[in-house]
Amino acid sequence: MKTENWAIVASVLAGVALVGFFAAPSLLRGPPRDQETLCPKTGPVGHTLVLVDKSDPWSEVQAGRLKKLVKQIGDDLPADRMMSIYVFKDVFEPGFPPLIALCNPGRTASELIGNPRREYVKWVEKFGRPLDEALVVLTQPAKGNLSPIVEAVGDVVSRRENRVPSGDRTLVLVSDMLQNSSQFSFFGSAPGARDPERLRRLIGKVWQDSGASSWQLQVHQVQGVYEPQRLEQAGTLWQQTLDKLKIAYAWERL
Repeated sequence: MKTENWAIVASVLAGVALVGFFAAPSLLRGPPRDQETLCPKTGPVGHTLVLVDKSDPWSEVQAGRLKKLVKQIGDDLPADRMMSIYVFKDVFEPGFPPLIALCNPGRTASELIGNPRREYVKWVEKFGRPLDEALVVLTQPAKGNLSPIVEAVGDVVSRRENRVPSGDRTLVLVSDMLQNSSQFSFFGSAPGARDPERLRRLIGKVWQDSGASSWQLQVHQVQGVYEPQRLEQAGTLWQQTLDKLKIAYAWERL
């Protein structure tokens, strides 16, 4: 009787092993992925969008801080989450392309046997080197007469390609926050310049029309070429406006 029981157990274990043998390659490969973005074909799980304002020059110290910030975001990116990086200057055209838009395919147990998953190797190749190249672009000096921050935010968050079927969406905005466009400006003496109500209307309209309310907002205010008092005033006005509009945010200096 005991011999029969052991024979049954052995048969079951052999069946499990056989199933594991055939299933293992599929499990190690992970879900089917888009070969350009490395995202699951079912879509990314969450999205971190980094929007960098290059309408004014940066110091070497600030450029170094930006590199550290973006690299940290990339290192901490969970599997299947998308990360994209956009940059705008004084004049931008709607639909300007990202420098990078990729998902982290994640690692698997296959690395334990010295066989990293093909998609992860591609992630390192497509993200690591292009990220370094993108950071060179991001930290190059630039200067312009305008700084359409709110308009750029509205453009990128409203795009179909930046929506995700599941997971949260985080907008990381890196800028000195000195908005300067025909709709609102922190500069000059023209009617409406530095008018808090005008800024509130502009942000409120963009947040409502673009769907930005579904994004978590992180602001890293660059301490740029302008005097600290002006930057502090801009930061205070932005934060007061966001509070009045009940827009949740995290605010840090870069």
